[in-house]
Amino acid sequence: MVRASRRGVQERLKDIRAAAEDALAFAGGLDEAGFAALAQTDRRTYRALKNALSEIGEAVKLLPPDLLARHPGIDWRGWAGLRDMVSHQYFSLELPRLRPAVVDEMPALLAVVRAELGEAACEL
Repeated sequence: MVRASRRGVQERLKDIRAAAEDALAFAGGLDEAGFAALAQTDRRTYRALKNALSEIGEAVKLLPPDLLARHPGIDWRGWAGLRDMVSHQYFSLELPRLRPAVVDEMPALLAVVRAELGEAACEL
């Protein structure tokens, strides 16, 4: 029998923060071509990035609705769906389509998570 996790909102937010920081570090310095070729050029980073995205999506799914409602500018549903896409379409991931989520949208997600945790924004 699988037991339900007793992790609270703060732990979930910390999970998202850690995974987002990792994902941004993994993608840091990669231009569009480098990001698109990641599966062929750096399997370790490719797999680490997929894992970070999956962790973010899973943790987002477990956040309470009132927290999500406080931040309508974040595509919470999209982040949750990204987890499903990464987990279930792992053989056919279109990395060029993932790059905007990581490069353009993830910093805003990270800023919201840090604010919810009561942390000051910091540069990556």
